Amino acid sequence: MSVAIITGASSGIGREFARQLKEIPGVDEFWFVARRTDRLEALAEELSVKAKIIGADLATMEGVNRVREALKEENPRVRFLVNAAGFGKFGSFDQVPEEEIVRMMDLNDKALVLITHMTIPYMEEGGRIIEMGSGSCFTPLPNFNIYASSKAFVLHYTKALNYEIRKFGLRATCFCPGWVATEFLGKATAEPGVTVPKSMKPLLSCETVVRGCVKASLKGKAMYVTNWFTKLQHLLFKLLPDCILTKLWLGMQVTNEENAEL
Repeated sequence: MSVAIITGASSGIGREFARQLKEIPGVDEFWFVARRTDRLEALAEELSVKAKIIGADLATMEGVNRVREALKEENPRVRFLVNAAGFGKFGSFDQVPEEEIVRMMDLNDKALVLITHMTIPYMEEGGRIIEMGSGSCFTPLPNFNIYASSKAFVLHYTKALNYEIRKFGLRATCFCPGWVATEFLGKATAEPGVTVPKSMKPLLSCETVVRGCVKASLKGKAMYVTNWFTKLQHLLFKLLPDCILTKLWLGMQVTNEENAEL
């Protein structure tokens, strides 16, 4: 029996991965991991799939260890691991509370690495790992510093991991989308007075970006960048020095209240 494990499956991109991986032949069971178990149960019912619900706050070691314990108890054959759990906050160093900084790093990086590490021994040959990066991971971004830096870590980690696990017949893909229509932006810009990019519209659809990522993962690509605009950003980030990119980024900034009026 082949299993797909999806963290952050209660909403947004994680939820969409569940919908699309359901269509992949040979996936017999899903493990949905998130804090909001009611949403996970509703997702399993919506998709009519066999599912194991793991209620866990992955920003804590207690939550991470719940996944570890489930792996030991069930000894599954894992075909897909999707680490979609994560969050971000806009704001300068003095606007983002310390506890939020630690939580971002614990969830976006620490949990992702630990769950990947503990799951690989259970993965079947041909298995695929999808790690949640971001279109913000390619260059330093003031006022989005912690999140962008946490995703830069994910990008480098995943690209190196993709080489390390080839000997086991596995592949890892870093998923780098642009602005997507999910709960993420509402939570990331919730604090009054923080600066955000001027107009992040039109937002990409979860269905479109996840479909592209699944295809890239099955092809064994180490990175998947979504639409033409994000690909153009990636190219510019490689060509232009950080000082110019930082000025361009800061020139796009407005307060979230001003952005809401655009």
